[in-house]
Amino acid sequence: MKIPILLLIVFTSNLIKAEETWRFLLLADWHNAEKYTQSAKNPSWLKQAIEEDVADIKMLKDNYGGELILMPGDSNGGHWDTPKFIKSFNPQLSPSEAILAAGKLCYDGMISSFKKGGYSKLIMAVGDHEMGDNPWPENSVLSHCQPQFREAFAKSFNYKANGGDFLYNKPIGKVPSQPLGTPFEDTAYAYQHKNVLFITLDAFYQESPDKRISDEGSVTGTITGKQLEWMEKVLIEARNDSSIKHIFVQSHLPVIYPVRKVNSSGMMMDDGMESIFWKLLRTYEVDIYFAGEVHANTVSKDPHSNVIQVVSRGNFFNNFQTVDISDDQIKIICYKQNGPSVSDNNFEQSGILMIDKTSKKPQFTHSGELAFLELDKPVFSFSFEKDFLYSERPITGLEFKKNQKQSQRVRGVYCDRIIPNNGSFANSYDALHHKVELVPGKHGTAGKFTKNTIMTSYGMGPLDNGKPISYSVWIKTSSEENQLIINTGSIWSKALKGFMNLHINNGLPEVVISKDHYLMALTEKINDGNWHHLAITMPKESCRLSEVLIYVDGEKAVTRIKKGSDVNLSFTKSMRLSIGGLGYTNKAFNKLNVKAFKGLVDEVTIWTRSISVEEISQLAN
Repeated sequence: MKIPILLLIVFTSNLIKAEETWRFLLLADWHNAEKYTQSAKNPSWLKQAIEEDVADIKMLKDNYGGELILMPGDSNGGHWDTPKFIKSFNPQLSPSEAILAAGKLCYDGMISSFKKGGYSKLIMAVGDHEMGDNPWPENSVLSHCQPQFREAFAKSFNYKANGGDFLYNKPIGKVPSQPLGTPFEDTAYAYQHKNVLFITLDAFYQESPDKRISDEGSVTGTITGKQLEWMEKVLIEARNDSSIKHIFVQSHLPVIYPVRKVNSSGMMMDDGMESIFWKLLRTYEVDIYFAGEVHANTVSKDPHSNVIQVVSRGNFFNNFQTVDISDDQIKIICYKQNGPSVSDNNFEQSGILMIDKTSKKPQFTHSGELAFLELDKPVFSFSFEKDFLYSERPITGLEFKKNQKQSQRVRGVYCDRIIPNNGSFANSYDALHHKVELVPGKHGTAGKFTKNTIMTSYGMGPLDNGKPISYSVWIKTSSEENQLIINTGSIWSKALKGFMNLHINNGLPEVVISKDHYLMALTEKINDGNWHHLAITMPKESCRLSEVLIYVDGEKAVTRIKKGSDVNLSFTKSMRLSIGGLGYTNKAFNKLNVKAFKGLVDEVTIWTRSISVEEISQLAN
């Protein structure tokens, strides 16, 4: 049978079209749009700042292309409800009026700059800064103005100018593109671009501005109710549409814990992988869930499905990703700024993620900053086998700060060397140090600590509310003082609570969670100048202080609460780990009545889960 030439041409054309590769860019937490709120006043510096934005965006378009930009939230500062902002912006306005006016200037200005640079389509989710920034105290002006924050964002990003139609109003099958009749109908939507369905969600749920529903106040991070029902209907339609080859879902908040963090409040989605929301992503085989919030790159594979979580960093263009799409492949390349000026295009590849869907079971290739985080492995592991000059191993978030090529100042002391982190958080969590001497240790070499020693990581975490945490460490000391071995105190809060520190007090191990709550191990004193192994573990989430397990030399210790009541554990997220001292911790922690560690430390290991008796026995032997 002969195939008509015209039909063959059409068939071939459609085949080529289906196999064409196209690209979009991923830019989370840009955090550079606040300047546009000043457009009406037009200060002298603004023109040049906007020109720099346009030049940076044009550089991206010229060198990296992309048909659109996916933005999982946080473009600005957003404190537009505050008296300080209103006084400077326009004292005649009420908070709700100021939010709408500032939002229009901010978002219209941002969109205009991206358009001038070459990008006319920005698919953006609201972040906490688009919602005024967390927390949202109940009964506050901020809580009562959540509708205005949404309105300001949606009018600029999701509607045609001058009150026109919703930009993304094409139904997905029989389902409306928006969760109509919900508070999220203008900030959540589904949009098909070529062979990809993008589902953008609004993760900031509020029942009443006067009702506290989370540690964040009147707002919590969740996809629930009518928005969740709408999302499932969209996913059902998508799975019945052969033109949709990939499904991407975005909102601002990460779901899979842990994630790396840099100078972030670290808000997460409620219930994590146990949420109904996440289980629906599994059920309908969503390819990738994109999030931001934490200003760092972490890629995680769901242990129970092929859903991938991509949490990324885009701060001031110093990091971004290209995403190349064909019918059976997704390729993401992470680019990291390697010089002071974005417009100079001094970027280097820092990671690759490829998803090959040519066979029934997707195949994954991943490396560098886009390598899968191994969820069961320790996030920190310091073996003290070697150290490096700080300038040889740049740390995420510190690359372009003053003195970055020489050292970083911590508690008035310049740290010019680092000890590598061999845990899953990798080199972005290397520890800056000052005068940690590497000497013969329990296994290879150890760190020698004195009262003047500093060892601390710049990356934040991993403590997060009541999520389990476990420590393992070898120590050798003769001091009778109350000494700090592992410290997780807050870098921002002055409240001496919400941490889990490991002390040795006159030879006895202690777990300290606040200035008023101590758990002591009733063992033989171990400040005898010999090597001893310590391990502590939380057996479950939000366990009580009395339930924390302390092991000494592989044996479970009898414990008692030395000070305070038997409370449930809940941790601040605004912490940076330090070993042997206070490190980056807020200076208020100087009142904690604990001294720097004096002695040797080896094999510091930290997990974001409970560890078993068998694991502890192996570590101790």
